[in-house]
Formats: sequence, C-alpha cells, structure tokens
Amino acid sequence: MEKTYSELTFRAVVSGLFVGCLIGASNICIGLKIGWTFGASITAAVISFAIFKTISGTLSRPYTDKENLITATAGSSAGTMASAAGLTASIPALELILQEQGKAPLTYGQLILWGIAIAFLGVFFAVPLRKQMIVIEKLKYPTGTAAAETIKAMYASGAEAVKKAKMLFYAAIFAGLFKLVMSIKPLGLTSLEDLSFNDFGLSWGVLGLGFAILTIGINLSPMMLGAGILIGPKVGWSLLGGSILAWGIITPILNHMGLIEYSGGTTIYRDALKWILWPGVACMVAAGFTSLALQYKTIARTFTSLKKVTAGSKAADEEDDAPDPFPMSWWFIGMSLATALTATIAYLYFGIPIWMGILAVILSLFIASVAVRATGETDINPVGAMGKITQVVYGLLDPGKITTNLMAAGITAAGASQAGDLMHDLKAGYILKVSIRKQVITQLIGVVTGIFVAAAVYRLLTAAYEIPGETFAGPAVVAWHLMAKVLAEGVSSLEPSALWAAVVGALFGIIVTIMHKVKGIAKWLPSPVALGIAFIVPAYYSVAMWLGAILTYMCNRKNPQAVDSYGASLASGLIAGEGLMMVLIALLLILGVSWV
Repeated sequence: MEKTYSELTFRAVVSGLFVGCLIGASNICIGLKIGWTFGASITAAVISFAIFKTISGTLSRPYTDKENLITATAGSSAGTMASAAGLTASIPALELILQEQGKAPLTYGQLILWGIAIAFLGVFFAVPLRKQMIVIEKLKYPTGTAAAETIKAMYASGAEAVKKAKMLFYAAIFAGLFKLVMSIKPLGLTSLEDLSFNDFGLSWGVLGLGFAILTIGINLSPMMLGAGILIGPKVGWSLLGGSILAWGIITPILNHMGLIEYSGGTTIYRDALKWILWPGVACMVAAGFTSLALQYKTIARTFTSLKKVTAGSKAADEEDDAPDPFPMSWWFIGMSLATALTATIAYLYFGIPIWMGILAVILSLFIASVAVRATGETDINPVGAMGKITQVVYGLLDPGKITTNLMAAGITAAGASQAGDLMHDLKAGYILKVSIRKQVITQLIGVVTGIFVAAAVYRLLTAAYEIPGETFAGPAVVAWHLMAKVLAEGVSSLEPSALWAAVVGALFGIIVTIMHKVKGIAKWLPSPVALGIAFIVPAYYSVAMWLGAILTYMCNRKNPQAVDSYGASLASGLIAGEGLMMVLIALLLILGVSWV
C-alpha cells in the first residue's frame, strides 16, 4: 500500500508564509496608493511549486498537490492582512482623526493585537457557512476554483509553472531596480517619475494651469502598470475618463471660479483634493450601496442559508466532501475567544462600550455572510459597502462618536475580507479534497504571521510619508475618514458647493450601477468605483493604470494565450518588486540616508 503523508507540513506552510508576507508588504503599498489589494493564493502556489520542482532531486519525498494548496492557503491568509487588519483603510483613517485631536497613533503592538482579533473573527465566520455555500449550493468561488485548476495543471505539466515563476521573479527584479534608480537623488531622475507634456517643452495647460500642475501625465511606475494589467480595459478607461474629468476639467474651472486656490506648489493636488474628493467618494459609496441593494436575491438566499445551517441541513452529495471537518467545539471556543478579544480591545483602545463591541461582532457575522455569498457568486467581495453599513448603524447608535462608527465598521470589513478569502481557499480544498481542519489551522497561522509583517511595513511607510498624500493618496482611507466625519458632524459641515457636487456624484453612482443591469449597454458604461478613485488619486496614477490595461488588451487580441499564461505573473512581479523596494526606501528615509 502506498504511504500517505499529511499535507500540513512545515515546508508547505513556511513557503506560503514567505510569499504571502512579501505580497502583504506590497499590498500595503498599492492599497495605500490606489485603494485595491490583490490576492496571494495562486502566486504562492506557483512560486512554491517552481521552487520545489527545481530542488526535487534533494527532497526526501515529493511536494504534493495537497501540500501546494496548504501553501496557497498560508500565502493568501498572510497576504490579505493588509486589508483584513484595516491597514489600507480604517486604521489610517482613524489615525487621521487622532492626529486632528492631537493624540498619538496606535503602537505597533496595538496594531498586531487588533489585526489578529478581527481577522480571527473572519476565519471563524466562514467555518459554519462552508458546507452550505460550497458543498450543498456549490457556489463558484471563481478565484478558489482557479487556484485548484492551476494546481492541477501544474502537476500535469510542471514546466509551465516554472516559466510563470521566472516571469514573476524577473519582473520583480526589474521593478525593484527601476524604483531604486528613480529614487537616487544624485542621478537626477526623481523628477522624471511623473511625466507630462511640460517635461517635453510643451507648455500646455487648462485655464492657466499647466498639465504638470494638474498632475496630468503618466507615472512611470511598474506597480501602476502591473495594476493596469490586472484591472482590465473597462476599469482602465474609467480611470482615464475620471482623471480627465476631475483634474483636466473640474479642477481648472474651480480654480478659475475661486472655489479652490492654487497655493503655488509643484502641483495643485493638495489644494484641489479638499473639494474634488467629495463627488468621487460619494460616487463610490453610492455605487457600493446600490450594487448591494441590487443583490437582494443574494441577501435573501444568504439568510435562507443561515436557517439551513442552524437546522443542520443534509445533502445527498455530502459524502463527496473534503475530509477532516473542523470540530465545532473548536469553532465555538475560537469564536468566543475572538469575540471577547475584539470587544475588549475595542473598549480599551477606542472607548467602544463592550456591549457595542459584541453587537458589532454579531452584526458583522450577518453582513459577512452576505459578502461570502456575493464573492462566491461573482468573485467580488463588497468589503467597502459592508463596512459603510456598520458605519451608518453606529452613527445612529452612538451619534457624534467618530471613532466608534469607524472602528466598528473596521470589524465588519475585516470579517468580510478574511471570511471571503478563506472561502476561496476552502473551495479549492473541496475540489482537491484537502483536510478542512488543516486549512483552517493554516489560515490562522497565516493571520498571526502576516500581521507582524503588514503592521511593520505600515509603520515604516507612515514614518517616512504623509498618508494620505501625493505618494500614497489613500483613496479608501479618504472615503472611510470622510464617511465617519459626515456621520459625526452632519452634512452641514460641508462647503455648500462641495455638498452639491457630492449629491451629483452619488446620483451618478446610483444611476450607472442600475444601468449596468441593462443588457446591451453595460459594456459601454464606466465603472463608478474606478471613476470615483480617479477623483482622489493624482491623474498620473490613473493614466499609468489605463496604459497597463490598454497594452494588455492589445496584446490579448494578438496573443491571448500568452496573456492568459503570463499576464498575472508579470503583473504580480511588477507590483511586488516596486512595493518591496518602496518599503526599503522608506526604511532608508527613516535612517536619514541622504541619497534617496
């Protein structure tokens, strides 16, 4: 009889954690730049497979496909801590409030404890929903399915996986070196990172403001080009259109009318952002709520599913389920401890009453259930909209308490993010018949390991850069911060013209989101979320992502197989390479190195 081995091995977990922590570090950078983060599961699976394939002759036993999925689970768990711990949204938004109040930011230890508590909640949210969503209803979970199919393909033909890993590695080396060279002051290339027509001697502009002042040009950032490869042409065009509208049309008009005033710096970005962000944020938030409302059938199915879960529903095909269920006694203990820890920390750190913290956990469980179903059906996890719901609830429960509605929403966003991430891994585990218990344990290990790295990177960046600022615009940070302030202070606190702009932005987000349901015209409509982001980040970034998306689209028309095989690896390498180099540069800035 052939000897079988456990898939939960030291090498599988460590290789996944290594890749996941690197991707988590780069996710902090790109999340604070453009408001999006990217998954790590497939990248971790491909890189680890390539490494173990290369050294296979020295291994005492083969690196199996089930081990590879444990690697992917560890990688995705560690990599998602950038968003699950709130480090690209709720935490920096909170620290803006603390700065306004003259208070100190959270310590490194506080970030770690808070991140572990709320991410553990997300893991335990997913466990009781797994059987209903994956085994009985067989929801697609496209990313999880893709991870399983990728692993199957690698073990059928390993040479292709090695090529993908090499592509990612070379792209990362290029991106890191490019960023380093552009950052070395004696070389004099720093100013060329953002190019506009003015850099070529063409003094073009709008209403007396040059294109460089309006940030209209292209950021020579491998990270932005990599993001463009992943987002697709529709989102790319939406970013381009939004940037032209926000910075090429509205901003010059506002300056001409005296509603904003150019202070004479290198760009008008900081001066204009105080006004221009309102229609952008309103568009994103309204689109998120509308999209959620249009998924009323999904929401109804969620609560029907919850009834079936509590009733212990059975299905004839459950015998095909993955082995080794996670013990429900473990789940009860883990859920109780995570709830107690979250409520206690929320009280000690943020002054949220214990009963409100526990209520936030209960509310987050139901909201995360909707997010888990939404990502299972569409591959889109509506984390932002989920958090905004809790912000509104706590804005009503505890009026005027900006910290309460912000951090209670952080619990919800973390629960939705981590639960959705684990469900994709569990879907892949269901396909490959990997131990459920060992996947959940791996996810918990990834949470604990990933937060140490993510929090350290976040603290490095906040020490070296202003966030939000021109380098890290932080669109998600801005959205969370403004939502909290409006709920605490009321809409009367807004400048009247900006308030009307917000109303227009919200209406646009609602109408366009509804029109996306109309067949035949949806493909011609912009993405309201991408459009809103373009109102918050400098136009350089939007143009760079558009260029990445369009170049990928053109390559896809000529050679779709190459794009399908290597596009994601190329993009991941460009994002990770520059992201990691930015962390190194931040460290050099803190140490007082003069040449960067």
